[in-house]
Amino acid sequence: MELYQDPVNFFMILDRWPQSSIQADDETDESLELLLSQSSETYLLGFVIVNIVGLQHYTGSINGREMVGLVREPLNPHDPNAIKVLNTRTVQVGYIERSAASVLAALIDQNLISVEGIVPNSSRGNRYKIPVQIHIFSHREAFERVKSTISRGGLQLLSNDDASFTLSEAIVVKERKVGREGRSLDEIFKLVDENASKKGALEPLEPPKDVIKSELFVHQKEGLGWLIHRENSGELPPFWEERDGGYLNVLTNYHTKKRPNPLRGGIFADEMGLGKTLTLLSLIAFDKCGVNPSLIDSGGAYNEQFEGIDEGDVKWVVLGNKKGKRGRPIKNDSNSRKKRSTEDTHLDKIAKGKFVGGLERNADVKTTLIVCPPSVFSTWVTQLAEHTIPGRLKVYMYYGERTYEAEELRKYDIVLTTYSTLASEETWSESPIKQIEWWRVILDEAHVIKNVNAQQSRAVTRLETKRRWVVTGTPIQNGSLDLFSLMSFLRFAPFSVKSYWTSLVQRPLAQGNEKGLLRLQVLMATISLRRTKDKGLIGLPPKTIETCFVELSAEERELYDQMENEAKSVVRNYIHADSVARNYSAVLTILLRLRQICTDLALCPSDLKSIFPSTNIEVPLNL
Repeated sequence: MELYQDPVNFFMILDRWPQSSIQADDETDESLELLLSQSSETYLLGFVIVNIVGLQHYTGSINGREMVGLVREPLNPHDPNAIKVLNTRTVQVGYIERSAASVLAALIDQNLISVEGIVPNSSRGNRYKIPVQIHIFSHREAFERVKSTISRGGLQLLSNDDASFTLSEAIVVKERKVGREGRSLDEIFKLVDENASKKGALEPLEPPKDVIKSELFVHQKEGLGWLIHRENSGELPPFWEERDGGYLNVLTNYHTKKRPNPLRGGIFADEMGLGKTLTLLSLIAFDKCGVNPSLIDSGGAYNEQFEGIDEGDVKWVVLGNKKGKRGRPIKNDSNSRKKRSTEDTHLDKIAKGKFVGGLERNADVKTTLIVCPPSVFSTWVTQLAEHTIPGRLKVYMYYGERTYEAEELRKYDIVLTTYSTLASEETWSESPIKQIEWWRVILDEAHVIKNVNAQQSRAVTRLETKRRWVVTGTPIQNGSLDLFSLMSFLRFAPFSVKSYWTSLVQRPLAQGNEKGLLRLQVLMATISLRRTKDKGLIGLPPKTIETCFVELSAEERELYDQMENEAKSVVRNYIHADSVARNYSAVLTILLRLRQICTDLALCPSDLKSIFPSTNIEVPLNL
């Protein structure tokens, strides 16, 4: 069997499994399921011709030889086998006819196939239906089972063996292998630097000094200028062109007279340690001061005067205090004008998670929702205290005991919450988070949502907001599929639809077709910014890596060698039986134990032999 190899070295996850698996409990099973589903490469089996029906009920339009998105809809109240059809702008066109959907849905739900669609160039259709070719991809070992199921379902599968195959639209999606190469993160982001160079240096921008008290580094000011530009740019999204009085998506061949909406936001992927948090606080500060980006001069300064605010107007919001009710603010006596004596006191109170300074303002507040893991929650609080003038930003911590009123949250400049908090409210329709259309949503450490099927990923993707930001120094951890979850959150059509992403990017990448890499590079060059410390941005000396070899003790060496030999035998048997994909967790467990032996024998279970399966039954990961 030919094992799956992602262009960004997917198998590196085997070496990182212990770290990768330390996630929220609700993601563990889903992450493993995702890993197993990607364990081997899929190939084009053939295509079936069916109809898209119900066109009269939906507003989406499609053209000849246009790719369409196919989305499984198992919770459809009228048909549990429903497969809806979307155009490039993710507007629904209709549904796959029921007779065909009943056959394909079962195979999709069992992860035996993935499907992509393209409307033939010669299609005329009518008001009620239009033909579509559905291309079916599967693992080689499942080919015969899939063929049999499709045949019994009454569908005619056209494959490579059929003469009509080469005359069809299927040839469009059959990517030719030109070699398999590993793709590094830096290679995928290669055009980001080149794109910035072509447009000239990033324009540095000074933050509002009456909110941000710290001096930014040059690269942070440039990053701030880029963030402002992304939020206010009217440029066409990538892969869209203006043609013949309309607009064309050159990847999917979708035509429209309506100008596509610009993407307000993107991926802020600076390497860890370059001060992304302060740069983002500076972005939020412009909302507070009401600076119109058009008022920013070429020198990066803002030329509008702001009214000073008497520190006596500062009130304090008590959070997590037993005397408060559901985290609601407790206001000081309006006659009290006592100021906090030192900023150290302010920092101390914020660090303890008890107080966050803020102002009562009657004007509309552009509220930013910041979502982050609990581990970096305190980082945001600390950064707010260190870099902002006390009282200038009104912050609410939506965590633990909290308000259930949306109107309460709208009073704040920043609402801080965690992925797990949103996941816990994912099925709660009355959640105040869901009742607000946020001005901006920032996902910090956004690689947390790399599994698009996880509950917390679904929760953040469904948030309504005008601006969407993904912030992470490691946008790709396991493989290029990680980027799909980010596209899903950003709602950048058509890449936010799984079938489009697979057809346009993922499969070409996996098969070594340079089109996939080029598309991904162009996409990243437009919507992302990534700088690394080796560029000398903050004056650090070059990073040096030293590998130190440590000799194992005699006992450790004996145990390691014995287990390594056993492991090789087990894996060899899996490969011989063509069952590596079904026994991934066993392989990962073996690697984990070998690593633990190298660290300390005390980390290993007393009976290491128990991790070796006597049969092909999969071994649980959490032994």
